[in-house]
Amino acid sequence: MAPNTLVAAIRRHPVSTAVAVASVVLVVTARIAHAEPDFPHHPPVAWAALVVVVLATLLAERTLGSLRTVAIGVLAPLAAAGTTLLAVTVGAAMGEAHAETAAGQPLFAPSMVATALVGAASATMPVGRRRRIRAVLWTVVLTLVLFAGHGSDTARALATLFGTAAGAIVARRASRPAPERPRTAARPAVQPRSVVVATLASLGAGTLVTLVVPQPDGVLSPFADAMSDRATVLVGILLLAAAWLVHRGRRTGVVLAAGLLVVLTAVLADVFLIEPMSEGFVQWRGLTIDEVEWQVTLLGAWAVPAAVLLAVVLLRGRLVRARFAAATLGDTGYREMLRDGDAGTLGHMGTWTGNATWTHPDGLGAVAYRVHGDVALTVSDPACAARDRAEVVTAFARACERNGWTPAFTSVHESVRTILATEGWASFPVGVESVLDVTTFDLRGKKRQDLRTASNRADREGLRDEWTTLAALDPAMRAQVEAICTRWAADRRLPEMGFTLGGFRELDDPDVRLLLAVTADDRVTAVTSWLPVHEHGTLTGYTLDVMRRGEDGMPGVMEFLIARTALRAREAGLTTISLSGTPLAPHTDAGSWVARGSALLARVLEPVYGFRSLQRFKEKFGARHEPLWLVVPSAFQAPRVARALTSAYVPGLRPKHLWALRQAHTATAEPVAPAPVGAGSR
Repeated sequence: MAPNTLVAAIRRHPVSTAVAVASVVLVVTARIAHAEPDFPHHPPVAWAALVVVVLATLLAERTLGSLRTVAIGVLAPLAAAGTTLLAVTVGAAMGEAHAETAAGQPLFAPSMVATALVGAASATMPVGRRRRIRAVLWTVVLTLVLFAGHGSDTARALATLFGTAAGAIVARRASRPAPERPRTAARPAVQPRSVVVATLASLGAGTLVTLVVPQPDGVLSPFADAMSDRATVLVGILLLAAAWLVHRGRRTGVVLAAGLLVVLTAVLADVFLIEPMSEGFVQWRGLTIDEVEWQVTLLGAWAVPAAVLLAVVLLRGRLVRARFAAATLGDTGYREMLRDGDAGTLGHMGTWTGNATWTHPDGLGAVAYRVHGDVALTVSDPACAARDRAEVVTAFARACERNGWTPAFTSVHESVRTILATEGWASFPVGVESVLDVTTFDLRGKKRQDLRTASNRADREGLRDEWTTLAALDPAMRAQVEAICTRWAADRRLPEMGFTLGGFRELDDPDVRLLLAVTADDRVTAVTSWLPVHEHGTLTGYTLDVMRRGEDGMPGVMEFLIARTALRAREAGLTTISLSGTPLAPHTDAGSWVARGSALLARVLEPVYGFRSLQRFKEKFGARHEPLWLVVPSAFQAPRVARALTSAYVPGLRPKHLWALRQAHTATAEPVAPAPVGAGSR
């Protein structure tokens, strides 16, 4: 980092810089004095807490500002420590056992500052990210309170509460009134799966915490007293594993969680209830407050896993990931919404076999999708009116969460990306769509020289363009079209791509138009297919899908067919045709590292699918470029979504195909013909 850049960063974040320097000084001083801050017996935990404080301060300063960060970072922990001290003092005077244990313990820990600042900063985050951050934060904080039970744990929970409240007040005062967005104000309901996962994770992590912290005194700390250390470690790890599996919607996780909780409940009941009662240790009269409290604590230690077990059993149907069932035929209701709504240029791809349709409960719109693994991949934008798009997108995401799927909005346009970005979703560029305004299109000018040449040659050779459908073709021409489509796929080194990329099967649709290049003796030499684009019940254009040239097709035949389609569309009073999307095309809105990764992947696949060649081919028509996005709830989910996309686009991919791809790079490559086009062309 250059000195000027470093100075500028320090000036932008003076509080974070001061906290970082103070943390380093504290650690060095503690080492010299042979003392450790925070957890005396676990120095690494103390150092990790200081690192978290620095990161939390940086986050809060960037979102709340320096003065507010100082105020909340100081006042919230002080108020929490003061409140805890008052409660401990009063409780100890009344003879409360936990208060007596906490009396004299240090109530301040550096991590209090971190939790207060993270809670405050979360108020400025989009709704989705705020929910995730707060869920994790409170799970950790309450786990320490219930299992460790130190005074500092209670103070940390209060600091988190005060910091979160302060952040909400600051964010509300600092924000301007947002324009009203109909039907999007309702907050997503808390899902049972999320609550069960958080509870299982808390039980697992808390069980392990009892082995780490000195003298645990939480109400659930007796867990460790009922088992050996090895058994405690095993139970804790298995509970965390069960939480992860339930989060993924796996039936195995539900079975594992139920089995563990049955064993844990039985062991705790035997140790804390059955055995003491059988040996006469349990008395119900003449007990002091401490003795009553201790027996209630033991009862709670048994009742908590029993209650969680009951919840897992009762909610088992909602915890397991729903099975995906693809539609065998296009959904009639979805087609009607396509015509009446505004699904964009790629919406018709949602009618293809292999997709399912989710419909909004109020009939506002529909989303075409398919599930791979536990990821629900949408087929471009939802079929709905523009005014209802936000509500439909949000409701579909909630439906995916209920089913145990991760929603991934694939090849969507900027309007959908903007809606989800306000909720904190992460977006990645996946391609660029080329859209041609046919109202101004013509073949004049130097830039259209290739198009004029192709058109003139077609006229000289007696080649005609035939606008038709697959059902209208006679058997001989239909067989020729099928032969051209299947021969192209057979010549590829990698399997034919699918999902939003059509083939011969997708041509058999009465709404899909074909423009064929046909010779004077009725031989088909090239095939293009065009998907309808409707807006509010009116046909406004077409989208190019299949683009295949036969072995004897003349050079420039694709330019000829696309130019003729544009002219036909203009004569019919339409406004646009889309040349569809080019995957991995250069994206002006992409971050530098994303752009470099896309460019690298495009170079790897170029010998087989010709993405870059396809983009250069589309440049001839003077179309405008619109970015296509992949939008996911969190950037951390991107690798899993990428695997699902690979499975969707290339379902037959095998190691032998990767070897063929490697050979394609090492061998002398022949010129790559333009690839056929789809939402993510191949």
